[in-house]
Amino acid sequence: MSQDEQTFDQRITRARTLRQQGQNKKAIEAYRNALQLSPDSLDALNEMGLTHVHIGEQNEAIITFDLAISICERDPRAHSNKAEAYLTLGSFEEAKIVADEGLTHAPKSAELWAKKARALESLLKIDEAIEAYNESIKYDSCNPETWKALALCLDAQENWPAVARSYRIAGGLHQKRGENQDAESCFKFAEMAEKSE
Repeated sequence: MSQDEQTFDQRITRARTLRQQGQNKKAIEAYRNALQLSPDSLDALNEMGLTHVHIGEQNEAIITFDLAISICERDPRAHSNKAEAYLTLGSFEEAKIVADEGLTHAPKSAELWAKKARALESLLKIDEAIEAYNESIKYDSCNPETWKALALCLDAQENWPAVARSYRIAGGLHQKRGENQDAESCFKFAEMAEKSE
């Protein structure tokens, strides 16, 4: 079957397969081919943008995420992914602005709150970062990475009981997923925090 005869689903499946194989340039081309049939596909745009981020093409990624946002600004993914692109560039103020803009459309997005928190943490606004991580946890308390990031901010404040609690929760979440090495590491950090009290 020639490429012209392929459906959108066949084209996006090919793009995803190429991306999983690490053939990022070919994956981007395949996403573009899929978008020819369905230019408003938020899945294709977000996945293509993240592929750009993965290979260091942040500017192309930002353009792609802007297109996704223009199609549906209520969808938090493109805002979150655009913030991620800025975070990887070290443009923390821009990342925070993008996360804030996304939160006006999706105020309960744990991912956007976490991106805002990471930007604030990088800007050394630790108190605000802690507030943002807590907001993220309010909407999704099952992500161990958020708990660990919160623990690092609390560590900067030397709030040892809260550090230990955050690491213990993260460790428990890793354990549930069968990620025993990560769980063990979290429990060790929790013990260290408890000894620092």
